[in-house]
Amino acid sequence: MEYDDELFLVVAPDVGFLRAIRLVAADAGRRAGMSVSEIDDLRIAVDELVQALMNVTESRLVIRVAVHGARAIILGAARRRRNDPPPRLHSVAALIVDAVSDHYELSHSPAEMWFVLAKTAAAVPVR
Repeated sequence: MEYDDELFLVVAPDVGFLRAIRLVAADAGRRAGMSVSEIDDLRIAVDELVQALMNVTESRLVIRVAVHGARAIILGAARRRRNDPPPRLHSVAALIVDAVSDHYELSHSPAEMWFVLAKTAAAVPVR
C-alpha cells in the first residue's frame, strides 16, 4: 500500500525512543480526525506493539505511519536473527490492543518480525 500522507521513522530498539514514536502516532490520529480519547487509544496500542518488537531484537526498527482519510495505519518491522524469539504480546496487552484498535497483527518470519495496526476515527455526530 502506498499513501501520499506517510512518514517513516528508523529507531534503535531502545525504549527511550517510544516517546517519539507515540508523538508521531498521535499526530497521525489527529490528521485522521480522531478524538483525544481515540488518539490516546492509538498511542497505547502503538506503545504495546513497538515494545513487543523491541523486547526481542537488537536491530533497528522501521516504523511507517500513514493516514488515509479517517484511518491511521502504523506498521513496524525489524530484522530477526535466528536466535531472536518471536515477538509476542502478553495476554493483558493483547486484550488492550484488541480493544483499542480496529485491527492489528503481530507476526514474524525467519528473517523479519513486524506489526500492523489500524484505527479509524469514529464518525462525529452531526448536531
